[in-house]
Amino acid sequence: MIAVVATAALAAAIESPMRAPRLRYSTVGAEVYDLDAKRVLYARNAQTLMVAASTTKLLTEGTSLALLGPDFRWTTPVYRTGTVDSSGALRGDLILVASGDPNLSQRIRQDGTLAFEDEDHAYDGSPETKAVPGDPLAVLRELATQIRKSGITRVEGNVVVDSSLFADQGAEGGTGVIVSPIVVNDNVVDVTVTPGQYPGDPVSVAVSPQTPYVTFVNQAKTGAPKSDAAIDLSSDVRDATGHHVVTITGTQAPGPSILYAYRVPEPKVFAQAAFTVALQDAGVTVSPPASPAPAPVGPYDPANLVARHVSPPLSEDAYITLKVSDNLHAGLMPYMWAVYLAHAKSDYLKAGFALENKMLAGAGLDVNQAIQEDGLGSSAYFTPDFMVHYLAWVHLQQWYPLLLRGLPILGVDGTLASIQTKSVARGKVFAKTGTDGGEDYLGDDEFVQKGLAGYMTTRGGRHVAFAFYVGTIKGKPHEDTGHLAGEVLGAMATATFTSI
Repeated sequence: MIAVVATAALAAAIESPMRAPRLRYSTVGAEVYDLDAKRVLYARNAQTLMVAASTTKLLTEGTSLALLGPDFRWTTPVYRTGTVDSSGALRGDLILVASGDPNLSQRIRQDGTLAFEDEDHAYDGSPETKAVPGDPLAVLRELATQIRKSGITRVEGNVVVDSSLFADQGAEGGTGVIVSPIVVNDNVVDVTVTPGQYPGDPVSVAVSPQTPYVTFVNQAKTGAPKSDAAIDLSSDVRDATGHHVVTITGTQAPGPSILYAYRVPEPKVFAQAAFTVALQDAGVTVSPPASPAPAPVGPYDPANLVARHVSPPLSEDAYITLKVSDNLHAGLMPYMWAVYLAHAKSDYLKAGFALENKMLAGAGLDVNQAIQEDGLGSSAYFTPDFMVHYLAWVHLQQWYPLLLRGLPILGVDGTLASIQTKSVARGKVFAKTGTDGGEDYLGDDEFVQKGLAGYMTTRGGRHVAFAFYVGTIKGKPHEDTGHLAGEVLGAMATATFTSI
C-alpha cells in the first residue's frame, strides 16, 4: 500500500509541470528508474521513440569511454622530409599528421584538464556565448617551439597537413562546423562584434585566431536601440590560393559585445595557415617553393619526427563535450571508433556504429528502441525506457564517475546553468540536455523538441536514473521556447528529487 501511494504521489508531482497550457498538444515521454532497487518507479509513453537531440551524446561519450577507454590519447606528430643543413635550413617539407584530436586549441590547462564556457563559442550570436580565454594556436605554438628546438630555423619547402585519416565529412548537423580529422580551435574563427554608442556608428571587430586563411572586411554598423542583431558573415569570397575574404555587414544594437563563429570551410587549409603563423612566431622562417607540395603519403620515418603533441585523456574530452554539448567533438567519435578500432578505410559511420550496436546488445539493451545516425544527435531517437536502462548499465561501469563528472549540473553549469536556478534540486541533478526544432512558416511560429536525461540522488537518498522528453512545443519567435521547455523538464526533475 505504501509503495502504491508513493508511486501515485511521484506521478502527480512529475505530471504537474506537464499541465502547462503550452504542452496541450505535446507528447511527453518519461521514465524514472531506481538504481538501488533496480525497478521502474514511473513511466509515461516510455516505449515511444522520442527525438533524442543532444541526449544522444550520453550514448556517444559512454561508447567512447567503453570502447576506446578513458585513458585513450590522440598523438599529433610532425615529420620532416629532406635534410637539415648546418645553418638550420630544412630542404624539404614539414608535415603535421592529423589524428582526429578535437582539442588543438587553448582548452588545455596547465594541469592537463580542459576548460569550457557554459555557452560554447560554436553556439554563436548570443551575449552569453564565450570563447575559452587564451591563444587558440597554443598547441600549434607548442609544436612550433619543439621544431625550433630541434635545430630547424628555416623551412625551404611547404608546411603541410596530412588529413588522410579520413576525408572531411561536411558540416555536422548541429552548429554546422566541418567534421574533419584536423581540428584547430574547433574549426571556427571567433569574430567578436562590439557596437558603437550611437546608431550608425561603425562596430568594432576582434578576430581570433588571426591567420592569412581569412581576412574580414568590416562594413557593419550600430543599429537602433533594442533592435535585433543582424550581423551577416555570409559574403565569403575564396581566391585561387584558398584564402578567404569575408565582408561583415548588418547591424547590432548598442549594448554588449557578441561573438560570432566563422565556420572554416577547409579545415586543412586553415590549419596549414595557422601552423605557418605559429612557426614564424617561433623563429622558424617558411619559404615555400612556387609549386605546391604533392599530397603527403605515410607511413613516415620515425627518424624524421621533429615534434609531437599528446592530448589529454579521452575522459577530459568527454567532460567538455557533455558540459557544453559540443557537436563537433561528439560528431567525431564514431569516426574514432571506426579508424582506431575497426581500422575502417571507408563507410566510417557504419563501421563505428556496428561497434556501438555490439556493445549495447552485449549489455542486454533492446536496440530496437534506439535509432542513431550520428554522434551528436542531429538525427537520433530513443525511447525513455531504452535511455534509463542504458544509464543503469553505465552506472555499473568502472568509468561511470568520469561520465557523471561531465554532465551539466542543474542550475549550476554547462547547458543547465540557467535552468531551475532557484530550485531545491539545484546542484543535485546531473543530466544531459537535448534541443532540436525549427521554424513553422504556416503559423509564423517556431517549434522545439527537448530532452533531459541523467542521474540524481533524491532528497530521500535514492539513486535514480531518468529520461524526460517533450515531443514538440510550439512557440512564438523571441519567446525562447527552448528555455521554456527546459524549465518544464527541469521542473519534472525537481519533482522527482523531492518526491522519492
